[in-house]
Amino acid sequence: MSDKKKLVLIALNELNFDALKLYDLSKLPNLKKIVENYKLTYSETDYNKLEPWIQWLTIYTGLSADEHNVFRLGDGDKKNFNDIFSNLENRGFKVGAICPMNLNNNLNNPVFFIPDPWTKTKSDNSFYSKIISKTFSIFINNNANNKYEIKNYCLLLLIFLKFFRF
Repeated sequence: MSDKKKLVLIALNELNFDALKLYDLSKLPNLKKIVENYKLTYSETDYNKLEPWIQWLTIYTGLSADEHNVFRLGDGDKKNFNDIFSNLENRGFKVGAICPMNLNNNLNNPVFFIPDPWTKTKSDNSFYSKIISKTFSIFINNNANNKYEIKNYCLLLLIFLKFFRF
């Protein structure tokens, strides 16, 4: 067994822990563990700064909304912040990230990096990360007009066949 410490950061957007406590989580032991051990955080008091794409950037950078000055979805790629992911990488951790909302990929050597569908930053450049990033972005950003090409569905099928266990 490896002596290296591992850290897993799971971002559960808009999850209501009080509501989860009302359910029997005995068949979901990992979720039960999260519900029993979460850390309460505090956010901005100005209602206009409570959007997830503002708050997650605050969590990643440790900066308040006024300090990071990113208020729109997808604008995180225009900034290069010192963030939790790059700090961990600089301390010798291997870092992977899946859809960190509104965050620019400034990692030197990510194990994997799949940007959120709204942020125009680079993936880790692996074959599958590029496919996942492009496909998710197409499906999410075209959701309103429901216009997809057959190749988009084929790519989505490829992702499912590669990464999901049936």
